[in-house]
Amino acid sequence: MRLTAGGRTLTYSGDTGASDALVRLASGSDVLLCEATFEESPDLPPDLHLTGHEAGEHAAKAEVGRLLVTHIPPWAQPEGIVASAAQAFDGPTEQITPGASFDI
Repeated sequence: MRLTAGGRTLTYSGDTGASDALVRLASGSDVLLCEATFEESPDLPPDLHLTGHEAGEHAAKAEVGRLLVTHIPPWAQPEGIVASAAQAFDGPTEQITPGASFDI
């Protein structure tokens, strides 16, 4: 989903696998709010969720201004997922947490 208001653009990604369509949708967005459910593992089911690294790659390819990582399950290591996203994306990268708010 891509929303634009007041000259600012937010793109939101729900459950997805790696996707060129997501890169096109997010292209040039101020913020990409992107799910990153999976930790890196060789046996992940395809086309279900992104890893932190994949979320960062999508943000980098789309040349977004900021990456907000969401949909991290409680049993995962959020710091590792966010760090992995930040390794793939040079811009600001933050984790969404309950009650957090962000200016777009």
